[in-house]
Amino acid sequence: MNGVESDASVSFAVPSDGTTLNSPYVQWKGSASGVTIEESGAVTDGAGHYHIMVDTEPVTAGETIPSDDQHIHYGTGQKDGVLELEPGDHTLHLQVADGKHKAMDLTDTVEVTVEDTAALDLSTTVDGSLVEWDVTADNYTIEPSSEGLNANSGHLHAVIDTDHVPVGNVIPSDANHIHYGDGSTSGSIDLAEQLGDAYEPGEHKIHFQVGTGTHRATMVHAHTTVKTE
Repeated sequence: MNGVESDASVSFAVPSDGTTLNSPYVQWKGSASGVTIEESGAVTDGAGHYHIMVDTEPVTAGETIPSDDQHIHYGTGQKDGVLELEPGDHTLHLQVADGKHKAMDLTDTVEVTVEDTAALDLSTTVDGSLVEWDVTADNYTIEPSSEGLNANSGHLHAVIDTDHVPVGNVIPSDANHIHYGDGSTSGSIDLAEQLGDAYEPGEHKIHFQVGTGTHRATMVHAHTTVKTE
């Protein structure tokens, strides 16, 4: 057990066992007691990092956890993330391994049902360089980031004139990425002001992309192209 106390444990804080998830972009968060979660590399007594097994059994303690579509490594030491799962019923195991990916007997299991019903509906109007926007969410809750990480919920980000952020990556905060951590579902963007010297009148593509409570990208999103003056 790599120096971990015998009463150590890990569990899924999100999602809960038996949850129906309305999007294939499944948020997860781990909770650990008696073991330190850190990045992989060095083997440290009392520490390890998370892995999620999708529809396959946990790895026997002492064996090296493989890396494939069913054995997902979180070697950066992250304690939450976003999984991409097909609609249907899934069994997820959370398991800790040491810095060299040798499995420990620290696991938790949840059964979830994944559906693909979450969607965003986006409407915009344009006046000069000012874009007024409104987003309606179906089968998903838009809430402030202060609510933390919860299944079937998140907050909006406007992604301007650049590709959407890959699933699970942290959405940056810069001229091309606006966070609405207050839970806003409508507002306005003055593209001339927002983009500064990079602004030119004409067509601009805007994605509205949901991020988790820790700003990790999902692909619950909508996008449009607007024409400004």
